[in-house]
Amino acid sequence: SLLSKQPGALTFSINHPRLAGGVAVTRAEIFRAMRFAFEHLKVVAEPGGAVALAAVLAGKVNARGRVVGVVISGGNVDPAVFAQALAAG
Repeated sequence: SLLSKQPGALTFSINHPRLAGGVAVTRAEIFRAMRFAFEHLKVVAEPGGAVALAAVLAGKVNARGRVVGVVISGGNVDPAVFAQALAAG
């Protein structure tokens, strides 16, 4: 969930030793990614499902010269939120 302030203790303890790092994205970057997915990929994504794409598009993940796979999910987005994302520049 995007609203969680911190991961659950069990989730954190399982994933922490396996993580190579992490990045944070802004709401504006997420909305840009949602718009990009819709306009260029013809995919409707909810905010949480567009976070990985947002990180790549914002240059927060070094993807230059690499083959990168990004999972985009969550077509069950609130229409008002999706409209905000499409209206965001």
